[in-house]
Amino acid sequence: MQNNEDAWSVEEYIETRNLVDTYLSDSDRVLATPYDKLDPRHRKIVASYVDLIYKNSKLVEPSISKDLHELLKEEKAYLVSFEHRLKTIESLRRKVIADSKDYDGSYYRAAHNICDSIRYTIIIEDNIYIEKVDEYLHSLENMGYEVLEVKNNWGTEYCQGINARFSDKNSNTIFEIQFHTPIGYQIKEQNTRDLYQVIRDESAPPSLMIRANKLRKLLQTRVEIPENAIGYSYDTSIIRR
Repeated sequence: MQNNEDAWSVEEYIETRNLVDTYLSDSDRVLATPYDKLDPRHRKIVASYVDLIYKNSKLVEPSISKDLHELLKEEKAYLVSFEHRLKTIESLRRKVIADSKDYDGSYYRAAHNICDSIRYTIIIEDNIYIEKVDEYLHSLENMGYEVLEVKNNWGTEYCQGINARFSDKNSNTIFEIQFHTPIGYQIKEQNTRDLYQVIRDESAPPSLMIRANKLRKLLQTRVEIPENAIGYSYDTSIIRR
């Protein structure tokens, strides 16, 4: 539940939405991507790393996708946004450039540490959410995938859900699976995606970024938390067959 200081008036909500819409649709705004703004030498370096990542992802993805479809074929849970399971070249370029700032400007280190060039989203109903997340993690481990990290964002200020990273059993390529509830996914895709666009846009006015982020956090509080979701952690010592 939100506290009083987080409450927004209808007018404030509408005003923020209008400001975000206006900013994102402004034809006079510079539309060049971060990649386009690089000098030719840096573009060549980034392009070479991204090309390798993308080609490897296209090679590895079909076998992972096949296993996930097999895992879920008799289940109530289901994959969504499957057509976006591969990050686009443009998105990879943007991520390498942005992340390089965390690695002293090294495009190589930024590219080497990308973990979601292949990513999936699984929707699970609230009443079986944690039970199924835990079951699927163990099932994938039993199928030969290594569970590298399970990040539980329930109850935090971030997008509500659980993100897990795996290492592919054949290539050691790292990929990501996001586990959402139906309403959590709806909030993420339909209500906060445009806000994220503003928040990550370094050219956006700071005041607009602050308002967009405040609204994003408010909307996340609207996602009902499944039973036992807060505090859940994956126990690799449990063997499930």
